[in-house]
Amino acid sequence: MRSIRPKDLAPELKANAISGIPSMIHGGPGVGKSEIVYQVAQELNAKLFEIRANLFDPVDVRGGLKVVEMKDGTYRTRYGVPEDYPDTNYQGTVIIFIDELTTAPKATQNSLLQLLTTGKIGTYQTPKNTIFIGAGNRSIDRAAIHEMPTPVKNRFSHFLLEPNIDDWVAWAVKNNIDSSITGFLRFAPRNLNAVDATQNAFPTPRTWAYVNRKLPHMSDTFYGVASLVGDGPAGEYIAYKQIYADLPDIDDIIAKPTTTKVPVGTSVMFAVCSALVSRVDANNFEAIMKYTRRLPVEYQIVGIRDCLAKEPTFVQADPYIKWQNDNADVLL
Repeated sequence: MRSIRPKDLAPELKANAISGIPSMIHGGPGVGKSEIVYQVAQELNAKLFEIRANLFDPVDVRGGLKVVEMKDGTYRTRYGVPEDYPDTNYQGTVIIFIDELTTAPKATQNSLLQLLTTGKIGTYQTPKNTIFIGAGNRSIDRAAIHEMPTPVKNRFSHFLLEPNIDDWVAWAVKNNIDSSITGFLRFAPRNLNAVDATQNAFPTPRTWAYVNRKLPHMSDTFYGVASLVGDGPAGEYIAYKQIYADLPDIDDIIAKPTTTKVPVGTSVMFAVCSALVSRVDANNFEAIMKYTRRLPVEYQIVGIRDCLAKEPTFVQADPYIKWQNDNADVLL
């Protein structure tokens, strides 16, 4: 199966939602499968109901049995609707997100067939505007998965999600990820996602987000980072961070963009770009553009692309329009 970038997956999920086709996202641990589903729910103004398929026995998919007294005094058993399901009468858009689908036993997966096809199971009916999205790991991830039965596969439109450094940095700058992390991963993108099932800690988009959360509270930086992304990537990041600490003063760059010294070296220039992106706003964008234009063109592209990811309205600003006109042969 051909892989898809995160930025291209969301539109596909929305197209399937409009078409009434369930979607299945395959991918390694920590690559952002759930994050993209939450994003789509927000963009569609949909209420999201999350079902952890690996926690369900086959009968749980239909619900728990209860004994009900009938009008004639006899008793019958009925299935109660699981609390994870949306109310049948809900009028808005609903996403039923079936996470960890491939770690659920085949019997549990098969029990979902009617729900995925008709929105019904027993007497229960999903709301009219219900979207089904599944997600799960792959066998190569050693995630204790169960192969999807053929009838279950055939209910879904399938996507293989692979991390992409440009897409991740665009997300990172919007979510205030430390610029030393984005700069490092721009410099060494192989460290964005390197799943190693033989190790306890390895780098993924998720674990780098954990590093960002932990940075302000670390007592020993190496062990703090290594516990999340592994020894090798942690060592590289720490070495990069030492370079990052020796960068030209960002306030000097913004105040004197035409005269502040431009550094030499790949890692340092990536670090400068990331540091500038972390500070860019409407008031200093022109100054940052002036300095950025003094860098080699490949670093201009990196810096400007990330500035636009952080604030898309910059495409209408005169400094960007002038740069674009002067570099018509360059594609962002």
